[in-house]
Amino acid sequence: MQLIADDLSKIYNSHQGDILALDRVSFRTHDSEFVCIVGPSGCGKTTLLKILAGLILPTGGEVRYEGPRSDAPLNAMVFQEDSVFPWMSVLDNVAFPLEIRGMSRPRRHAVAREFVNRVGLGRFVDHYPRQLSTGMRQRVGIARAFACNPQVLLMDEPFGALDPQMKTVLQEELLALWSAHARTIIYVTHDIDEAIFMADRVIVLSGQPGQIMADLPVPFGRPRAPAVRTHTAYLAMRERIWALVRGEVMKVLGGAA
Repeated sequence: MQLIADDLSKIYNSHQGDILALDRVSFRTHDSEFVCIVGPSGCGKTTLLKILAGLILPTGGEVRYEGPRSDAPLNAMVFQEDSVFPWMSVLDNVAFPLEIRGMSRPRRHAVAREFVNRVGLGRFVDHYPRQLSTGMRQRVGIARAFACNPQVLLMDEPFGALDPQMKTVLQEELLALWSAHARTIIYVTHDIDEAIFMADRVIVLSGQPGQIMADLPVPFGRPRAPAVRTHTAYLAMRERIWALVRGEVMKVLGGAA
C-alpha cells in the first residue's frame, strides 16, 4: 500500500488572522517503507500527520492510497501521549479496535495476546494502565495499532516523553515488529538520531509554513545494529539534517550563531 500526499496545504483561522501551517507538501511512500519526518518545532509535523490520518481536512491538496485493499483499516495512529483506556485491561485495550470491527471475543483476544507478547507485556495482560509505567502504556498503544492491521501506521513522537534507555529499547522493539509485520510507517520525531536509525527515508520540513526542504534516503540496510550510529555516513547525514533544522530555528530567533 502506498500513501500519496499531493500538494497538501493547511490554513488555520485565528483572531490574529489566518495562519499557514503547511504549504504544498507532496511525497509518496513505497510499500512497507519506514519514513521519518523531522523539522523545527511548529513546522506542521503533527498537522501533516493528522491530515494523513483523516483527523483534519487539508485546505488544499489531497491524500490518496494506492494498492491492494483489504478489510483492514487504511491507517492507525499512535500519539505521543499514551491513549490507553484506564478502565480496560492491557488485553482489552489492545483488542478494542477489533471489537469495534465485530471480531468475536475469542478471536480478538487471541490476536491481541499475540501483539501483547510481542511488545514484552505478556505477564501484564490483566493489568490496568494505572499499574503500568509510561513506557509500558506506550507499548500497549503500539500493540493495539499493529493488532488492528492497518495498511499505513502513523506515529507522532511516540517515544518523545521517555528516558533515553527506554527509548532505545522501544525503538528496537518497534523495528522488530515492523520487520515481522510489514507495514508502511510514517513517523514524526524531533530526534534526528532516532530518524536516521529507524527510517528508510527522512523528510525534513522547514519552519512555518512547513514545506519539504529535503527528502533523504538513509544509506544503511536492514537489520540495523546500534553500531551504525558511529558510521561516517551516519554522522554526515546527521550533520546535514541538523544544519537544515538549525537554519530554520535561527530564522525564528532572528540571527545566526
